[in-house]
Amino acid sequence: MINGKCIIRSHAGLTSFSLKGFPLRHGFFARSGGKSVAPYTSLNTAYITKDPDASSNRELLFHTLGIDRQAVRILNPCHGDRMFFEEASEPQRLTTEVLIQTDAAFTRRPDTHFLISTADCIPAVFTDDALSFAGMVHLGWRNLVTDFTEKVIRALQENYGVSPASLRIGVGPLIYPCCYVFKEPVQKEDPFWQPFLRDCGDGNYGIDLASAFRAQLMCCGVLNEKIAESGICTACENKVFFSCYKEGYISGRFPTLLSFQGI
Repeated sequence: MINGKCIIRSHAGLTSFSLKGFPLRHGFFARSGGKSVAPYTSLNTAYITKDPDASSNRELLFHTLGIDRQAVRILNPCHGDRMFFEEASEPQRLTTEVLIQTDAAFTRRPDTHFLISTADCIPAVFTDDALSFAGMVHLGWRNLVTDFTEKVIRALQENYGVSPASLRIGVGPLIYPCCYVFKEPVQKEDPFWQPFLRDCGDGNYGIDLASAFRAQLMCCGVLNEKIAESGICTACENKVFFSCYKEGYISGRFPTLLSFQGI
């Protein structure tokens, strides 16, 4: 069920969900309103895909939001730990740039936008109390267990000098343990995951990605009250968002967009 933690907006046929209280312009976009046909129906914006209409969907999204002539950084994640930092003092890069095999990207340059496409993994948007930077992070169970969260927080301290307690983080739609259930999962034997497994009986366990991410953030010094979470399960709401778990890997990926500019 779609809860009341998000503001729902319509953009000429596209629908976005944005977190109440998160201070930067952002949106987690529903799968409707795009050009793709099954099994990618319809706003599939994945960069690596066999869908011939994915690039047209990205163009449609950028045009609809009026950012088609501005700097857009497209993350192409790989469940790894590669990060991208862009300083305001750097020369302006290409209008649209793809960050291959990059799971986190940050900027201090105004009028810069980030796009990532997911379908169960965590899309997280970052800034701080002073709104001194903007960034986006992709997390799945693989890079959660390799301490990617801690690496991101440490890199933000080193590159931008921001303290963990000043960070503000928004977590978009992802798969929750109500649906992310496996029979005797490999995570069952991993000490890291054991606090975040929900015993569903008969050897089935639900994996709680969101709680694992929140716990890691708080261990790094991020304040619980500064972590906003949509609470929307992509598998429960599969008619609204893509879900690889529900549909199979050959499915679309919905876009998350973050803008470092005026609200």
